[in-house]
Amino acid sequence: MSVWLKKYVLWTYGMFLIFLLFIGLTMFLLKSQGVVDILIVLSSWTATFVFVAMFRNIYPHSNLWNFIKSQFREKIRISAVLSVILIQSLVLIGSLLMINKFWGLAIHEQLSASWGSLLILFCYNLILGPLGEELGWRGFVLNELQKRFNPLKSAIIVGVIWGFWHTPLWLMSGYSGIHLVQYIFSFLGAIVAISIIITAFYNLNNNLIIPIVTHHFFNYFMGIQVGNVLNILTVTSVLYLFVAVILVLVNYKKCLYK
Repeated sequence: MSVWLKKYVLWTYGMFLIFLLFIGLTMFLLKSQGVVDILIVLSSWTATFVFVAMFRNIYPHSNLWNFIKSQFREKIRISAVLSVILIQSLVLIGSLLMINKFWGLAIHEQLSASWGSLLILFCYNLILGPLGEELGWRGFVLNELQKRFNPLKSAIIVGVIWGFWHTPLWLMSGYSGIHLVQYIFSFLGAIVAISIIITAFYNLNNNLIIPIVTHHFFNYFMGIQVGNVLNILTVTSVLYLFVAVILVLVNYKKCLYK
């Protein structure tokens, strides 16, 4: 891993932690939910903020705007977008069915009921993470790693880094003991799996629309499910890991060699 890549990861971790501390102070001092919501959205853009701030050092002979445009220049395969949405829709359906089977919760009781709430969650989840993270995690980190490692190893490394970036949120989850361990492993499993899925489809197009869409539906489909968060996360993690393994087996040579 290059020096600037390591610095980027450390600064991204550090800035995210500073944002969270600032959010905590804001909640304590101002007690304004509107301001807190804005800060939460801004905190999710840490990966992009740090990349923009470090861009001249990372790519001294490149122009930031040209770099951003290059990340969306390749023609999108509609089949790739539809495939990833279909896969994630099937994961959602599988999660609903498994929770119904194992915990007896009716499917209609597992989803947000209001069309309005579904629309709000759709828009909120889009700006909360996918639009604010992918320029950094995929546009920079993944592409740099793939210059040295095969796609599968690069995807796993990004997934682990991306996953542990959420460490403060794990500690704020309210879980403890074995439940916290289950939460962390389920979270990491889901993140690494979705990183592999993103990489597989991203390498078909080299257009950040693919990671943004995949990331968005991952967050959105998790967000519209109501009930026991730990059960939802655990089941979703297992299903995404299953999909990731299938993709690796089907694309064995492409995953291991460039």
